[in-house]
Amino acid sequence: AFPWRDPPHPFAHRSLPPSDGTGFVNRSLASGALHALVANHIVQGRVIFPGAGYLEMARAAAGAMALHDVYFLLPLAVEALGLMVECAISDGRFEVRSRDDGAFTDATVHCSGAMTAGGKAWRRVDHAPMRAPSRVVDVGALYDGFDAIGLQYGPGYRTLINAWGGASDALARLRVRSTHEGTQV
Repeated sequence: AFPWRDPPHPFAHRSLPPSDGTGFVNRSLASGALHALVANHIVQGRVIFPGAGYLEMARAAAGAMALHDVYFLLPLAVEALGLMVECAISDGRFEVRSRDDGAFTDATVHCSGAMTAGGKAWRRVDHAPMRAPSRVVDVGALYDGFDAIGLQYGPGYRTLINAWGGASDALARLRVRSTHEGTQV
Protein backbone atom coordinates (compact mmCIF):
# COMPACT_ATOMS: atom_id res chain seq x y z
CA ALA A 1 0.00 0.00 0.00
CA PHE A 2 1.15 3.51 -0.85
CA PRO A 3 -0.85 5.86 1.43
CA TRP A 4 0.49 8.99 -0.29
CA ARG A 5 -0.99 7.87 -3.62
CA ASP A 6 -4.69 8.11 -4.44
CA PRO A 7 -6.28 4.78 -5.38
CA PRO A 8 -7.25 4.40 -9.05
CA HIS A 9 -10.67 5.66 -10.05
CA PRO A 10 -13.15 2.72 -9.98
CA PHE A 11 -14.16 3.43 -13.60
CA ALA A 12 -10.68 4.26 -14.94
CA HIS A 13 -8.03 1.78 -13.81
CA ARG A 14 -5.62 2.06 -16.74
CA SER A 15 -4.88 4.99 -19.01
CA LEU A 16 -3.68 3.92 -22.46
CA PRO A 17 -2.86 5.58 -25.75
CA PRO A 18 -5.45 4.58 -28.37
CA SER A 19 -4.38 2.46 -31.32
CA ASP A 20 -4.90 5.34 -33.79
CA GLY A 21 -2.54 7.68 -31.86
CA THR A 22 -5.10 10.43 -31.13
CA GLY A 23 -6.75 11.16 -27.79
CA PHE A 24 -6.51 8.67 -24.94
CA VAL A 25 -8.36 5.75 -23.38
CA ASN A 26 -9.22 4.80 -19.79
CA ARG A 27 -10.00 1.12 -19.32
CA SER A 28 -11.41 -0.91 -16.42
CA LEU A 29 -12.24 -4.52 -15.79
CA ALA A 30 -16.00 -4.74 -15.10
CA SER A 31 -15.40 -6.97 -12.09
CA GLY A 32 -13.79 -5.70 -8.90
CA ALA A 33 -14.19 -2.05 -7.88
CA LEU A 34 -16.42 -1.11 -10.82
CA HIS A 35 -18.82 -4.02 -10.20
CA ALA A 36 -18.88 -3.41 -6.43
CA LEU A 37 -19.92 0.21 -7.01
CA VAL A 38 -22.82 -0.63 -9.35
CA ALA A 39 -23.90 -4.05 -8.00
CA ASN A 40 -27.14 -2.65 -6.50
CA HIS A 41 -28.30 -1.12 -9.79
CA ILE A 42 -30.50 -4.00 -10.95
CA VAL A 43 -32.79 -3.86 -13.97
CA GLN A 44 -34.89 -6.88 -14.94
CA GLY A 45 -32.75 -9.03 -12.62
CA ARG A 46 -29.40 -7.97 -14.15
CA VAL A 47 -26.70 -5.60 -12.90
CA ILE A 48 -26.78 -2.70 -15.35
CA PHE A 49 -24.24 0.12 -15.47
CA PRO A 50 -26.17 3.27 -14.43
CA GLY A 51 -26.52 6.37 -16.60
CA ALA A 52 -24.60 8.50 -14.10
CA GLY A 53 -21.79 5.94 -14.37
CA TYR A 54 -21.23 6.80 -18.03
CA LEU A 55 -21.03 10.48 -17.13
CA GLU A 56 -18.63 9.73 -14.27
CA MET A 57 -16.47 7.62 -16.55
CA ALA A 58 -16.27 10.45 -19.11
CA ARG A 59 -15.58 12.98 -16.34
CA ALA A 60 -12.80 10.81 -14.90
CA ALA A 61 -11.22 10.41 -18.34
CA ALA A 62 -11.59 14.01 -19.50
CA GLY A 63 -11.05 15.93 -16.27
CA ALA A 64 -12.59 19.41 -16.00
CA MET A 65 -14.64 19.30 -19.17
CA ALA A 66 -18.31 20.08 -19.69
CA LEU A 67 -20.24 17.19 -21.25
CA HIS A 68 -23.02 17.84 -23.77
CA ASP A 69 -24.93 16.09 -26.55
CA VAL A 70 -24.76 12.84 -24.56
CA TYR A 71 -26.54 9.80 -26.02
CA PHE A 72 -27.26 6.61 -24.09
CA LEU A 73 -27.25 4.00 -26.84
CA LEU A 74 -27.33 0.53 -25.30
CA PRO A 75 -27.52 -0.76 -21.71
CA LEU A 76 -24.32 -2.28 -20.35
CA ALA A 77 -24.75 -5.44 -18.26
CA VAL A 78 -21.66 -5.74 -16.06
CA GLU A 79 -22.00 -9.39 -15.12
CA ALA A 80 -19.75 -11.23 -17.60
CA LEU A 81 -16.36 -12.40 -16.36
CA GLY A 82 -13.52 -10.74 -18.24
CA LEU A 83 -15.67 -7.88 -19.53
CA MET A 84 -13.64 -4.72 -20.14
CA VAL A 85 -15.16 -1.24 -20.19
CA GLU A 86 -13.36 1.75 -21.62
CA CYS A 87 -13.88 5.43 -22.21
CA ALA A 88 -12.14 6.72 -25.32
CA ILE A 89 -11.54 10.47 -25.71
CA SER A 90 -10.69 11.94 -29.10
CA ASP A 91 -11.37 15.19 -30.97
CA GLY A 92 -13.68 16.65 -28.31
CA ARG A 93 -15.84 13.50 -28.11
CA PHE A 94 -16.08 10.50 -25.82
CA GLU A 95 -17.38 6.96 -26.16
CA VAL A 96 -17.98 4.43 -23.41
CA ARG A 97 -17.73 0.96 -24.88
CA SER A 98 -17.25 -2.65 -23.83
CA ARG A 99 -15.77 -5.86 -25.09
CA ASP A 100 -15.45 -9.23 -23.42
CA ASP A 101 -12.14 -10.29 -24.93
CA GLY A 102 -10.16 -7.07 -24.37
CA ALA A 103 -9.74 -6.34 -28.10
CA PHE A 104 -11.69 -3.14 -28.69
CA THR A 105 -11.68 -3.31 -32.49
CA ASP A 106 -15.39 -4.24 -32.66
CA ALA A 107 -16.47 -2.97 -29.25
CA THR A 108 -20.10 -2.26 -28.36
CA VAL A 109 -20.71 1.48 -27.83
CA HIS A 110 -23.03 2.17 -24.90
CA CYS A 111 -22.81 5.95 -24.54
CA SER A 112 -21.27 8.79 -26.55
CA GLY A 113 -21.12 12.53 -26.34
CA ALA A 114 -19.15 15.71 -26.77
CA MET A 115 -17.10 17.76 -24.35
CA THR A 116 -15.83 21.31 -24.13
CA ALA A 117 -13.37 23.00 -21.81
CA GLY A 118 -14.67 24.73 -18.71
CA GLY A 119 -18.40 24.63 -18.39
CA LYS A 120 -20.89 26.56 -16.34
CA ALA A 121 -20.32 26.93 -12.63
CA TRP A 122 -22.73 25.36 -10.17
CA ARG A 123 -25.38 27.73 -8.91
CA ARG A 124 -27.67 27.60 -5.92
CA VAL A 125 -31.39 27.33 -6.66
CA ASP A 126 -34.20 28.28 -4.27
CA HIS A 127 -36.37 25.15 -4.29
CA ALA A 128 -39.23 26.40 -2.09
CA PRO A 129 -41.14 28.18 -4.91
CA MET A 130 -40.76 25.09 -7.08
CA ARG A 131 -42.39 22.85 -4.44
CA ALA A 132 -45.34 25.15 -3.71
CA PRO A 133 -47.64 24.23 -6.63
CA SER A 134 -46.54 20.58 -6.63
CA ARG A 135 -47.96 17.59 -4.81
CA VAL A 136 -45.87 15.48 -2.43
CA VAL A 137 -44.98 12.07 -3.84
CA ASP A 138 -44.82 8.96 -1.64
CA VAL A 139 -41.19 7.92 -2.16
CA GLY A 140 -41.81 4.37 -0.87
CA ALA A 141 -44.64 3.91 -3.38
CA LEU A 142 -42.40 5.32 -6.11
CA TYR A 143 -39.74 2.67 -5.40
CA ASP A 144 -42.46 -0.02 -5.23
CA GLY A 145 -43.59 1.11 -8.69
CA PHE A 146 -40.02 0.95 -9.96
CA ASP A 147 -39.72 -2.58 -8.57
CA ALA A 148 -42.94 -3.63 -10.29
CA ILE A 149 -41.50 -2.69 -13.71
CA GLY A 150 -38.16 -4.40 -13.07
CA LEU A 151 -35.99 -1.66 -11.53
CA GLN A 152 -34.84 -3.30 -8.31
CA TYR A 153 -32.76 -0.51 -6.81
CA GLY A 154 -30.58 -1.75 -3.96
CA PRO A 155 -29.84 0.36 -0.87
CA GLY A 156 -27.04 2.31 -2.55
CA TYR A 157 -29.42 3.44 -5.29
CA ARG A 158 -32.40 4.36 -3.11
CA THR A 159 -31.33 7.97 -2.82
CA LEU A 160 -34.68 9.79 -2.92
CA ILE A 161 -35.63 11.37 0.42
CA ASN A 162 -38.50 13.59 -0.76
CA ALA A 163 -40.15 14.11 -4.11
CA TRP A 164 -42.69 16.58 -5.48
CA GLY A 165 -44.46 16.51 -8.82
CA GLY A 166 -46.69 18.69 -10.92
CA ALA A 167 -48.26 18.49 -14.35
CA SER A 168 -45.02 19.16 -16.19
CA ASP A 169 -42.22 19.15 -13.62
CA ALA A 170 -40.71 17.19 -10.77
CA LEU A 171 -38.32 17.95 -7.95
CA ALA A 172 -36.56 15.62 -5.54
CA ARG A 173 -34.22 15.79 -2.57
CA LEU A 174 -31.49 13.15 -2.66
CA ARG A 175 -29.67 11.53 0.24
CA VAL A 176 -26.10 12.70 0.59
CA ARG A 177 -23.71 9.86 -0.11
CA SER A 178 -21.69 8.77 2.90
CA THR A 179 -18.76 7.88 0.67
CA HIS A 180 -17.93 8.92 -2.87
CA GLU A 181 -15.62 5.95 -3.53
CA GLY A 182 -13.52 8.05 -5.89
CA THR A 183 -16.48 9.40 -7.90
CA GLN A 184 -17.94 12.89 -8.26
CA VAL A 185 -21.07 12.49 -10.42
